[in-house]
Amino acid sequence: MSDEEIIALFWARDERAVQESERRFGAYCRTVAMNVLHNSEDAEECVNDTWLKAWRSIPPQRPGSLSAFLGRLTRNTAIDRLRTDTRLRRSRDLTVALDELGDSIPCPDDTDAGLLTDLVTGFLRAQSELDRKLFVGRYWYAHSLDELGRAYGLTVNAVNLRLRRTRERLRAYLTERGYTV
Repeated sequence: MSDEEIIALFWARDERAVQESERRFGAYCRTVAMNVLHNSEDAEECVNDTWLKAWRSIPPQRPGSLSAFLGRLTRNTAIDRLRTDTRLRRSRDLTVALDELGDSIPCPDDTDAGLLTDLVTGFLRAQSELDRKLFVGRYWYAHSLDELGRAYGLTVNAVNLRLRRTRERLRAYLTERGYTV
């Protein structure tokens, strides 16, 4: 079936349009999704989403090239999926990072949050540049230990050790100033 015939099926709201699109362009769309996601299950979901998006967009759109249109829908869907997955991974990384930090910094009430912020800032200014960058990268930007290691030419174990020692110094620094964890 030609592109024009499949587009005509979409315009007629005939469900065979999706079946014919799958038959003719399914492998192509899966390849596009796999090139972005590198995961066959996620790629298959993106292709299924592509058919739904095509159904919703034709009409009113009448693509000049159906393969390019479906390829663009698939690629954009896969990129959106990748962004969502990355955001979720970052969220998990942030939760782990904050759990690590919870042993070093007390949970302030609203009245002393500003003072605690000033103390932590002062503490970080007194640390080596590398320790400060690792600390901020981990606990502010929620970078993984692996990302930090690659960025600063360290092993994951070295990053972990430096962060643990910085947290221990921070705990001692805050305890000296009246804060206990």
